[in-house]
Amino acid sequence: MTSAQSPIRVDWVPTSLWPGQLGLTFAPGKKGGSLYQPGVTHDREVTADVQALAQMGANVLAPLLEDFEFDLLGMEGYHAAAQAHALELAPFPIPDGRAPLDAAAFAAYLDELMTHLLDGRRVVVHCRGGLGRAGLTAACLLVQAGLGAQAAIDLVRQSRSPHAIETAGQEAFIYAFAGENTAAP
Repeated sequence: MTSAQSPIRVDWVPTSLWPGQLGLTFAPGKKGGSLYQPGVTHDREVTADVQALAQMGANVLAPLLEDFEFDLLGMEGYHAAAQAHALELAPFPIPDGRAPLDAAAFAAYLDELMTHLLDGRRVVVHCRGGLGRAGLTAACLLVQAGLGAQAAIDLVRQSRSPHAIETAGQEAFIYAFAGENTAAP
């Protein structure tokens, strides 16, 4: 799957909770086998993907990747491409398949993203596949803006994929962030 064959897609969360827009996508420019689509190999161009995001009106890229993942995914030039297309980077590394390790630092990060959204900016959150860490972050922003945990999870899954927010730990984190008990089984 290349940038030319399959242009990067952003799934925008339909909400009027803030004047900006919140989108989710996969890692721009990633290379290698897909974790989610057996037999699919990504060979994307970071510059083309970042340029496409800028053309879609993105103002802020919020990567949730750990530093080593940029190399693992072959995303050389990511930071330079973002700068070249006037996209502000707002990173917060979260281990793949996990929830944030420092809840207080993550809450401060959400405040930063919320400021962008309240200022009317278009924020695009991404991790490797745009499902787990990105879904968790989007759901927590929705909770911060006033939705309940389950409503936030449901909206993210309707907007991005039914597989968004991939683990029970990620879902439990959203409930804890909302100050709610985890959903009944």
